[in-house]
Amino acid sequence: MAQFNTFEEAIDFSLMRELCEKHGTLRHYRRGEYFARVGEVIKNAGWIVSGGFKHSLIDNAGNAKAVGFVFEGSILANYLSATHGKRLPTDIIALEESDVLIIPASMILEWLMSDPTLHIRFSDALFEQAYEHMLNDYRSTPEQRYRQLLSRYPRLFDVVSLGEIATYLNISRRQLHRIRETIAAETAEEDKSN
Repeated sequence: MAQFNTFEEAIDFSLMRELCEKHGTLRHYRRGEYFARVGEVIKNAGWIVSGGFKHSLIDNAGNAKAVGFVFEGSILANYLSATHGKRLPTDIIALEESDVLIIPASMILEWLMSDPTLHIRFSDALFEQAYEHMLNDYRSTPEQRYRQLLSRYPRLFDVVSLGEIATYLNISRRQLHRIRETIAAETAEEDKSN
């Protein structure tokens, strides 16, 4: 199955996984437990062995918004915080029972700096994903974005609440409900035809 984040498909993370397997400490996170909090400089990073996490923030109106997700077989970190000492713009919270091999964030920086070409490719892949995500918000309707999300990573709907999916898509829960009703009606109509 495809990785949730497209930048993960552009980079070979096997060395990062091996680094975590060799030097990491296995840590279990319960659903809702924080890996890191907004405003902190991330001290640890890790490899998600099982489970998943969300990146979440509080908007200017005081509403919680899910702005990103990361799942099993992925790095758990924040690039700017881990490599440049920037404060986290989001909380990183377990979506479900999760196991992570934890290493100091400085090891990610060492890994990236050991190969300048890798660091550039990594930065480019992150930028491309962010830019594509922004453009997709303009070029696609909310229904199209929902369908893309459903086709790209169906497991998301097993572990993430519909409210969080709505905030990720930057739409209201009511709008998401209408989209789901439309798709359900189409599916029922297709089933009748077959």
